Amino acid sequence: MTASATGAQVVFVGYNAAYLRAIDGSVPSGSVVVIEEPDIIRKRELQDAAARFDCLDRIVPASYQQSAGALDLAAELTATRPVAAVVPGLEYAVPATAALAEKLGLPGATESAALALRDKVRLREVSGAGGVRNPRWREVHGPADIVDFAGDGPVVVKPANRQASVGVQLLDSVDTVTAARAWERTSSAAEYEQVPDRQLAWRFLAEERLHGPEYSVEALVRDGEIIFENVTAKTVIPGPYPVELGHLLPAPLDDGTQAAFGTAMRALVAATGFGTGILHAEWILTGAGPTLVECAGRCPGDYLIDLVDLAYGTRIRLTLIDLLAGRPVTLPRSASRSSAIRFLAAEPGTVAEVAGVDTARGLSGVEAAEVDVEAGQEVRPWASSWDRAGHVIATGPDADTAHHRVLDADAAIRITTD
Repeated sequence: MTASATGAQVVFVGYNAAYLRAIDGSVPSGSVVVIEEPDIIRKRELQDAAARFDCLDRIVPASYQQSAGALDLAAELTATRPVAAVVPGLEYAVPATAALAEKLGLPGATESAALALRDKVRLREVSGAGGVRNPRWREVHGPADIVDFAGDGPVVVKPANRQASVGVQLLDSVDTVTAARAWERTSSAAEYEQVPDRQLAWRFLAEERLHGPEYSVEALVRDGEIIFENVTAKTVIPGPYPVELGHLLPAPLDDGTQAAFGTAMRALVAATGFGTGILHAEWILTGAGPTLVECAGRCPGDYLIDLVDLAYGTRIRLTLIDLLAGRPVTLPRSASRSSAIRFLAAEPGTVAEVAGVDTARGLSGVEAAEVDVEAGQEVRPWASSWDRAGHVIATGPDADTAHHRVLDADAAIRITTD
């Protein structure tokens, strides 16, 4: 089934070029409308974005980040064509997407679930009340709160309502100096192109620092029931900023651990009251079982949807549109192969040379090798997902093969800096 019924339109809240590129040619011409913040349209130079994709009809300026402005568009959007589905394009668009879907009488996350997913303080409250295992945590308002919560033990300090690991810090120990530095870095984290210029409200958390392997679960949900589920094994860099270095899926797990993640996800869906859509939940596997780190109510980044599609033979972005339009969907129960991604790193400095990309692309099982920096560009130490220099993706008949292939592709690329 096509992703958009004839004559209907799909509304995205938040401009996501990767999503539009993936569905372009598979949905009717001009069937997509994007709602985006006026400031972001200006900063990202999206005024002519409709010319970049056949599926995109127009971009409508409206406030949606910590704002109900997008709801005022409901009458305008439906005046000439029915709306088939409302899709969250970006992390900050999740609450507005759910609210607009409810106003239009369409399937969605539900507004209450979306608000919990966008605020880790609220998520901790509702998930903990629903029996989901959480770390010890506390909302903090300054360095003194961090010291009071942590004592002299290890702690995580992070924003409660930002994205992409921005502002997240792992502290091995805490005193008044380290707490002040952590608060300054966390509270001053900036995302110039991702947020409007108006004043937004940010909240912050201190949490018990957990130890154990990290995983994420990608799930499609219909009317509160999980209809597709994948577990991904994660690798993060060492040090104070837990930026993700790679992913492997499906994660090679024993039956008991696989079942434990399924149970935890069902509890999370029930606790938040999530209705219909996609979830990307991050977990740490402790001795007590899966413990919740955070959960998003939109398609995950880090090319995870591409990895799922490669491993399962799916087209999750199109399926999500059908799901949010209330149409039936068919999904596989298991993967046919494994897929993996590795993000490229370079020594901080000015890029002098990039080499080995064609070699990497020619290796067995390599699906993609992309470098996002070029000669003369500055490379910074990793403090968030935005600082990575590129990526390689590989597949294989099993997890070990996919993992080794992606590491070989990573090793083939050399980014030299001065």
